Amino acid sequence: MNSSKLNMTYYVPPVYYWIDNDIYTHVYQQLEQMLITNKTIYSRFIKDIKFPVIEKGSEYIEYKSNLIRLILLNYAHTNPNGKGKDLLESIFKKWNENKNIREKEKSLIFERTIMNITKYEKNINNIEEIMMLINLNILENY
Repeated sequence: MNSSKLNMTYYVPPVYYWIDNDIYTHVYQQLEQMLITNKTIYSRFIKDIKFPVIEKGSEYIEYKSNLIRLILLNYAHTNPNGKGKDLLESIFKKWNENKNIREKEKSLIFERTIMNITKYEKNINNIEEIMMLINLNILENY
């Protein structure tokens, strides 16, 4: 894993830090339900496509953004002083350690994602926008 190419820190927005555990639990459960709904809609949409193309329509964006919000909420709750860069490194480490994915596919998706992030990271410092550049397979693996 060569994530040392990522230069910026990417602070996690304060909206994800919850002091009260009851609020955190309630919001986490709501996001989890929304994620399940969005995943079902996205899966159904992908299944209905007649030609196998990469579709990044509203179904994809809703599903991926809910997944990112859930990851960020959990990360901020368990790592109160964590930085976005640490989260990215953790996501990539888990992806590279997954034994269920072929090495060639794992490497190709990882390198393409790193290239995509480094291409735009000078213009973006918001961790949510950076995570939107990460391949959906990597995020689902986390």
